[in-house]
Amino acid sequence: MHQLDSIQTGDRIKVSGGYDFEPEWLDGSESVTGVVVAFMPGQNDRPAAVIKLETRIRFGDVMGDILVLELRYVGADWSPTGIVHVELCDFMPDPIPWRDRRKGKWAESHASYERLPA
Repeated sequence: MHQLDSIQTGDRIKVSGGYDFEPEWLDGSESVTGVVVAFMPGQNDRPAAVIKLETRIRFGDVMGDILVLELRYVGADWSPTGIVHVELCDFMPDPIPWRDRRKGKWAESHASYERLPA
């Protein structure tokens, strides 16, 4: 059974926005969509969400289809919408603590996410 108040593996997610009017990390799009494929240890006490994008995006020297989303604010939970840090990966990150794993390219500190209808 799906909990309506939290993000779950298998949910479709839209990620958009940030500090810039046209964020470079979105590679010319208004937003990107993908599916939550896993949760893994985050930088803080809440897990990070791993998103498999529907299409690859390029940001700087990285072209990938995996986003690692970290909740932005202390006390935040994986609700249907929120603000996140975004890391773009061209590999599937290992499900180990952030400090011990290979890192992708830091992309954004204030992106918005929302769960899309099933």
